[in-house]
Amino acid sequence: MVKMMLMVVVVFTSCWLPFNILQLLLNDEEFTHWEPLPYVWFAFHWLAMSHSCYNPIIYCYMNARFRSGFVQLMHRVPGLRRCCCLNRLLRSGGDRMNEASGTGPALHLNRMNTSTTYISARRKPRAISLRANPLSCVETSPLR
Repeated sequence: MVKMMLMVVVVFTSCWLPFNILQLLLNDEEFTHWEPLPYVWFAFHWLAMSHSCYNPIIYCYMNARFRSGFVQLMHRVPGLRRCCCLNRLLRSGGDRMNEASGTGPALHLNRMNTSTTYISARRKPRAISLRANPLSCVETSPLR
């Protein structure tokens, strides 16, 4: 996960840095009269905006769960069901992909139950509960 996030930051920086440097250079009056400036500005602006296209590629390359979910999503699109590469992945069960994602050969995405979370909360002691047990200041209870 850390490698993936580091890769996202590196790609973001490499896409946006040229455009930001160009914006700083545009403050110079002599630089604004440079002939190829509109073409350079267009190229750097395109590179900066293309950053959003690279994130799904990074996630697909570095995250097996994202890859397995993406294959399932593409298989549900009516025109792509006959695609040979998707059928090959689904027939083989995507062994490596499913092992890492925990989805198994049935290719179902499982959602973790996050509705029950246990927390530790320090509550103000009541006079009655202090007499019964003076050490019971901390309780754990499930959130519902």
